[in-house]
Amino acid sequence: MKNTLADRLAYLLSSLGIKQLDFAKRIRFAQSYVSMVLNGTTTSAGPRFIEAICREFNVNPEWLTGGKEPVFTIPDVSLSSRKAAILTKIQLLSAEKQKVVEDIIDGFIWKEQSYEDEKKPRKIKSENRKK
Repeated sequence: MKNTLADRLAYLLSSLGIKQLDFAKRIRFAQSYVSMVLNGTTTSAGPRFIEAICREFNVNPEWLTGGKEPVFTIPDVSLSSRKAAILTKIQLLSAEKQKVVEDIIDGFIWKEQSYEDEKKPRKIKSENRKK
């Protein structure tokens, strides 16, 4: 269970697949400070630290500070934590790699729609001509 800020932060880094140094750079904090929070050396991080994480990675501040689910939030969108985590991971990619992911998703959607179209019964046009 993720009871402490250190536990939740470690979980966040793991679920995002991001290294501590890269995480620190993204939120514009020193790696040493992130390390102190992860090691439990400091048990209460400042509001600026919490806000930076939430803003950069779409993390729910209530989860980060107190453990209340969901972990991730996307403003104005209702998503499961899993879907929000996927979107957050995509956000970490370069623009070029994001385009590749988008193309892959488009391919899956096209294939799914094609499959659904094949399953639908086809209507045969009948010509009703009056003679």
